[in-house]
Amino acid sequence: MPVQSNNVLDDPILLDGNDSFVGGQVSSTRANLIADNAYSEGRNIDLDEFGNAVTRRGTGLTIGYLAWASAEVNWEAASSIWNGVTAPISGCAYFDTGIAENIVLSDGSDNLKISTEAGDFLEISGSGLAAGATVEFAQLVNRLYYADGNGALRYVDAAGTANSITGGKVTSIEITENGVGYTSIPSITFTASSGSLAAATAVLGYGGKVVSATVDTSGSGYSSSIPPTIAFDAAPTGGTDAKGVAHISQTPSKPKILVSANNRLFATSADTAIPSDQIYVSDILDGESWDLIGNSIRVGGGDGDPIVALMPWYGYNMLVFKELSIWVVEADPSLAVADWTIKLINNRTGCVAARTVQQVGPDVLFLSRDGVRSIKTIEAGAQTDVSLPISTPINDLIGRINQAHIGKCCAIYWRNRYLLGVPMDSATTPDRVLCYHLLAKSWTGDWTGWQPRDWVITAFGGKLRMNFGDQRGVFYTWDDYTAEGSTTADTYTDGGVVYESYVKSRAYRYGETWGDKIGYSVQFNLENIYSTSVTSNLYYYKDLSDSELTIASSVALDADTNLIRKGYNLLPKGRFNQIQFKVQADEGRLALHSIETSAFGQPIKPER
Repeated sequence: MPVQSNNVLDDPILLDGNDSFVGGQVSSTRANLIADNAYSEGRNIDLDEFGNAVTRRGTGLTIGYLAWASAEVNWEAASSIWNGVTAPISGCAYFDTGIAENIVLSDGSDNLKISTEAGDFLEISGSGLAAGATVEFAQLVNRLYYADGNGALRYVDAAGTANSITGGKVTSIEITENGVGYTSIPSITFTASSGSLAAATAVLGYGGKVVSATVDTSGSGYSSSIPPTIAFDAAPTGGTDAKGVAHISQTPSKPKILVSANNRLFATSADTAIPSDQIYVSDILDGESWDLIGNSIRVGGGDGDPIVALMPWYGYNMLVFKELSIWVVEADPSLAVADWTIKLINNRTGCVAARTVQQVGPDVLFLSRDGVRSIKTIEAGAQTDVSLPISTPINDLIGRINQAHIGKCCAIYWRNRYLLGVPMDSATTPDRVLCYHLLAKSWTGDWTGWQPRDWVITAFGGKLRMNFGDQRGVFYTWDDYTAEGSTTADTYTDGGVVYESYVKSRAYRYGETWGDKIGYSVQFNLENIYSTSVTSNLYYYKDLSDSELTIASSVALDADTNLIRKGYNLLPKGRFNQIQFKVQADEGRLALHSIETSAFGQPIKPER
């Protein structure tokens, strides 16, 4: 305990402060009730491995934009097409065929765009999109399938060319009469098609009966409305002939949600004539082959609750998020789709935005009406539950999400952080990012300057990077990959644009809730690892007031290998019951280790 004396005031000395900031932002609680290691507000703040509050890393234009990052014109304010992209970017995907690596995105034009790591974005001719559509991507084998909720299912091949899906393939044969008396496997004959003929092999069972048929060649050009007839060889004398019906591949009408899992594609439809709780499943390793009757399931039994998102989970499980409920489908590939097990997880909460669903190890985070929730696997692994909202500490920010556009929220899980883009207040597209640090289990606050519409992780040349396409038509890469010792002050800019960062502390009561205090001192412990000086501004707030009062402005934090201590006299600041401090920088890397403050307790006034 430090010993301090005061020749003016004969009062006890009281101490308070933050030793770390690992508790993150707790802004939905009164500032004088926040835990010791937390703070009331953070702007563009992240946590380092020591629990210090530091400015988040910036973003760079690293894929096809290097020339623009150094341009002298204000290209972000331009309304014309630049670098092949038209604002906004509504969807993006990393497409790796093992031979070529590309970014494919949808923007404000009517065709997809494609780019290598170093090249400009080029238009994929004939990939036609609905105006303003939100495009979903899913890779299966060496094809990148995409759906916009309006047109047919299509795909981009390894050559970067758009392709339509013709359907008309034989996917399976249903045996309607088994026949009897076959002594050898009968051959199966198909009627002709406008494409190539299919071929299949019968399987015999007990008593010379045909129990099933395996499709060897799917063929092409068959009509789904008038399937081909098939004929089995005649049975020997005394027997009866087998009969069957061929099922022809189709494609879902207006596919909307599209994911790849267990070597299949899963899709829902935006067609109002199709139930909103129906899921279509492609054949294994074939995104062109769909049986809309045999390979489809309805989740929820026609409860009118539409499907919002699909998320592949552990094993063969597929999570199905609806507006008011959450289900799990056990998509066992050894079983027919109709035999898959469907279980209800919770019927009192659901998901409001498909792109907020992110897997975090065995857990999954998502945005519901009352905040960010998580699904947890119970130890036995056979049942699941839904946790309370993990966003409770920042419910004030969650409450500011524009509900009319909440469906545009999007998120990504990256390096122990759940980053959630949200439209705040009157914004109609995401204009803030809320950061949840999984290791610290705390929220670091809101990040400004980012306007993500979709996120994607790339692995060009084995280099893992987190990227996002934004409302302005820019494709950014987050520069969190540069080693700390190799960073510079420019690392803390977004494409060369600076941004502010600050931490507003909890309300310090010095362990005394009743009486007033007279402030004695406050010390801010900071660091600066760069040769470039960081200019900081220091403020204080008395008794939960919103009035920002200045302690010191334009404080230069020069490079120092030791801790930078900035201490100030609080005696002239007058009496208070509780006090908060704010450390702010207009640009550069702000790194706050701790706040130490002291005050003198005053006698309690029985009347005021």
